[in-house]
Amino acid sequence: MFAQMIVNGLLLGGFYACIGVTFSLVYGIMGIINLAQGTQIILGAYVTLTLCQHLAIDPFLTLPISALVLFIFGYGIQRYVINLVGKAGVVLTSLLTFGLNMVLINMALLIWKADFRGTNPAYSGTHFEVAGVTIPYVRLAVFVVAVLSTFLLHGFLTYSKTGNAIHATAQNKRAAQLVGIKIRRTYAMTFAISSAMAGAMGTLYVLLKPVSPFSGGDLLMILFLVAILGGMGNIPGALLGGVAMGLADSLSVLYLGMEYQKVVMFLGFILVLIFMPRGFLGKRFYG
Repeated sequence: MFAQMIVNGLLLGGFYACIGVTFSLVYGIMGIINLAQGTQIILGAYVTLTLCQHLAIDPFLTLPISALVLFIFGYGIQRYVINLVGKAGVVLTSLLTFGLNMVLINMALLIWKADFRGTNPAYSGTHFEVAGVTIPYVRLAVFVVAVLSTFLLHGFLTYSKTGNAIHATAQNKRAAQLVGIKIRRTYAMTFAISSAMAGAMGTLYVLLKPVSPFSGGDLLMILFLVAILGGMGNIPGALLGGVAMGLADSLSVLYLGMEYQKVVMFLGFILVLIFMPRGFLGKRFYG
């Protein structure tokens, strides 16, 4: 049983790492705490559900479509809404993204209603065993896609021209402007990339469990925990934070029961803030 829960935690940790990266990226580059990030993931899940229902497409094949839809949405929101108050500081931008979150939840309620909905592809119950440990194919595929997406994002930010512009803007905005980098466009691209990753993770999330318009609230707490544990703005750190979070999630169910899962999550959040404000690989994000 212990080995099974460790494997489950590791598989879940890969997904947690990737959604943590989507949150950490916006804060690390733009200094914005996006409180709508969890609901953006749920919107990606609803794109997948809609395509599966009306076009009978395999859920995994809808991933690039979910990413594209959320990329366009994120670019527009950042360029024409958040950019208008970007200089006002973290409090006002946080309030703005909180309001955006409320709008998105209510839009989802109007379009998809409040009931939980999920996918059930023919292969959802299939699995294989290794040394007595059961590994579901869907969970393994979600883990592989999530981790691969994280590394691809890291490579894009490290080696591409756009990625270099994003890094330069984060390090010194004034110097970036002097060498011709357009700050507003760079911020919009950063937010759009984060939103696209959120959309892709929404596709993976709905393969793991059903969603409702309110599911983003639970995801937001996980986003905070993973991003802070790994170090805000640090992608390799988010991988470590995601794995640690996945293991803690899985082992809390094993030893304490499902009813204590959220208690452990909130307690972990408080302890991390007190004792590890820098996370594994990041820098202190307050004070």
